[in-house]
Amino acid sequence: MSTSFRWKAALIIFVAVLLRLSFVVAVHQGMMNFEANPDYVDYFSFAHNLATGVGFAHAVNESQPFSQPVEFSAWRPPLYPILLAVAFHFSRSFFFLRLLQVALAALSLHFFLRLAFILFGELPALIAGLVFAVYPPLVMYSADLGTESLLLFLITAVLFTFYAADKERSSARVFSVGLLVGLAALCRPNGLMLAPALVLAISLTTRGWRQVVRQVIVLAVGVAMTVLPWTYRNYRLFHQFVLITTAGGPVLWSGVHLRLDPGASLKDLSFLHLRDGFPEAQRQVLENLSEPEQERYFYRKAFAALDHNPGRVVTMVWRNFEWMYAPVLSAQYHSSRIRLLYSISYIPILFTGIAGWILLRRRWKELSLLWGWVLMTTAFYCFYLTSVRYRVPTIDPVLMLGTGVCLAALMARYRHTPKC
Repeated sequence: MSTSFRWKAALIIFVAVLLRLSFVVAVHQGMMNFEANPDYVDYFSFAHNLATGVGFAHAVNESQPFSQPVEFSAWRPPLYPILLAVAFHFSRSFFFLRLLQVALAALSLHFFLRLAFILFGELPALIAGLVFAVYPPLVMYSADLGTESLLLFLITAVLFTFYAADKERSSARVFSVGLLVGLAALCRPNGLMLAPALVLAISLTTRGWRQVVRQVIVLAVGVAMTVLPWTYRNYRLFHQFVLITTAGGPVLWSGVHLRLDPGASLKDLSFLHLRDGFPEAQRQVLENLSEPEQERYFYRKAFAALDHNPGRVVTMVWRNFEWMYAPVLSAQYHSSRIRLLYSISYIPILFTGIAGWILLRRRWKELSLLWGWVLMTTAFYCFYLTSVRYRVPTIDPVLMLGTGVCLAALMARYRHTPKC
């Protein structure tokens, strides 16, 4: 890595931080309208109870996140509330917490630039890094107190740690990758999809089946050592198996309902508590069930709606796919300004990213972790309730790498085109 590249990369990171700080300040001072993700109220409630020594619990009165009484829960993955709980010991100011998001973005870009340099060289890395720095959805997430910034940081850390190794990956490095994957899963459950993508990459790029088996076992141990203590906590709480969260059933049912039921909308659901909005008889049934039993109730409700009908399953998957990769946001939920900004920023990344990955088709084995991750996380969200906000921190960075390769190839071709 040349000194020139280091300085250019540092400048790109500076631009990224400056943009995010400007946006955070504008939001904080009310100069810009910004609709925060309502999930932050729940995260705050869990973080408050962690910071005050109560434990991983949220307020029963969801509109008052710091109130009593509380309910011990596994509704949310624990990592982001833990980060907030640590931050709460210093300040609970929205501005301070958003500055932490900016710091996470800077670290993510640092790993992203180094990853791109290792895989594709200086020019593609700088182009991809610049796109990452100015990409409006990523800039806006710095002001949004949700899991996206932390998850992006963990994903880029996993990818960089894996590809920064020499051709012979040591057990210590593979174990470190496993720990990071476990942390990503404890941030958002779809982070667990990094594990099968890594198994695929290890299988395709490691010589000798003994070495493959050894690395897969070490990876699994790293993931298990991170996730299973939380699973054990859940078992102690509910006396039932809950790997990470109890939200899987409600999220699956929400996806089935929104994609298959005519006239369904987000207004039918409450993301803070899915019991709201249900008929009284169903609410009474749910109130007598534990969280894991509620999750299974929603799984049964979702499967009943699918009715063992392959056609309905295919329709749900396709509509989730369309929603996730939509080039234009829904007019039902977004203003014209946001829709235009999103499309102007996303559509070029989508097409140049795909073009870049077509150029990289001969390196499919070496890059199997990246395309495997895209395929597996896409499949995960096609079966659950999906959203553009889930795609942006997980898949768009991979598209940006393709954009860097595509634009660098076009620039190289232009340089070698004879002048008339």
